[in-house]
Amino acid sequence: MVEVIENNPRENSKPADISETGSGFFMFQDLDLFSKAVEAEVGITFDFAAVVELNTNFLQSAERYLIVDIKEYLGEITDNLLFLTEDKAFLFARTLPQLENIKIFRSVLNKPFGRSTVLTFLTLSMVLNTYKQRLENLNNIIREMEENFDLVRYRTLSQDFERLHDRLEEYHDLLLQLQESRYEQVNTEYVSFDYRVLINESLSVQGRCRRRLTTLKELRQDYETRATADLNNRIARLNDVVKRLTALTVLLMVPNLIASHFGMNFARMPELQMWWAYPAVVVAQILIVAVGFFAFKKMNWL
Repeated sequence: MVEVIENNPRENSKPADISETGSGFFMFQDLDLFSKAVEAEVGITFDFAAVVELNTNFLQSAERYLIVDIKEYLGEITDNLLFLTEDKAFLFARTLPQLENIKIFRSVLNKPFGRSTVLTFLTLSMVLNTYKQRLENLNNIIREMEENFDLVRYRTLSQDFERLHDRLEEYHDLLLQLQESRYEQVNTEYVSFDYRVLINESLSVQGRCRRRLTTLKELRQDYETRATADLNNRIARLNDVVKRLTALTVLLMVPNLIASHFGMNFARMPELQMWWAYPAVVVAQILIVAVGFFAFKKMNWL
């Protein structure tokens, strides 16, 4: 709940620097000025600073007013804070609706709570546009990652998509709450067609966000598949190298073994006196190496 402090109503206390863009519309890009204008209107001090510190949408209804805070995604100021009464509508936001957009609903303005309904609808439309813009920015990053996947960047992007999807769900819930709860300050029946379009558009953006998140996860799976295949290829190549080295080691081991035998210094080595010993050893070496070579060749180790 917003903390309020009852003040004595002050006559003709509207701040001099209030931004009035049309009859009954007061818009600000400064929270202090917004707070002062609301205080001057209803004679109550509100702790709006606590509202903007929240990390979720906010809605509070009273007999004389309705407070709505709609979070967007872009910019340092993410709040769109509405204070709505029967004949006046106050807005604090980073971006303010254009006067031309207000005039589109001129037939609604003179109805009871028509101004508050129009300003709320225009603010909701602006917020949805920031979600669309953010989604497009994230889509551009996905296109870049299709060419050059980065695991660290993937984690950050995945978190951004999940936060955006959460925001879109909160936004859609707020749309339905305003439509179904029948707050008199926001009579969606005045703009029923446009409001239904806004709800459907919100669902569409949610769906696009989920599909892009699925696409991002598929990119991760493709990357892991390629990485696994590359690792398997490297292991296979390493196994081939190990096989060849093993085969060469075995083939060279026999001549080395024979050479080491004849290199021993024993007093009696009868084979040294035999004229046919040396040719026999050479032929035996050649035969053993040849047999080993063809055996390894057949095993595809060479």
